[in-house]
Amino acid sequence: MCKGFHSLQRDGQMVDVTIAAGGKIFKAHKLVLSVCSPYFQKIFLEHPSQHPILFMTDVNSHHMAGLLDFMYSGQVNVKYEDLPNFLKVAEALQVKGLHGEVGSLPVRTRRR
Repeated sequence: MCKGFHSLQRDGQMVDVTIAAGGKIFKAHKLVLSVCSPYFQKIFLEHPSQHPILFMTDVNSHHMAGLLDFMYSGQVNVKYEDLPNFLKVAEALQVKGLHGEVGSLPVRTRRR
């Protein structure tokens, strides 16, 4: 099922939410975001709309892209030096699976 959602997102098919972050636009599915994040679920439940546009003013585009990769595929690659900031954003957006000890997270780090 993850592969199916990931290919729908990659191809921009049946997307029903637009996210603006760091000067870039991302298309996604409310269902996927809601399952992966109580933060997004609350937004969608409290402000129902057919195709909401979310402006994530304090979120870097690389972080948003990584979070979407994680929510759609269950894994993400993050530069080692960027990991603390990435995890802060994940915490703020309550992304399930990106809380807790770094050693237990499904995040791959890479050094320059």
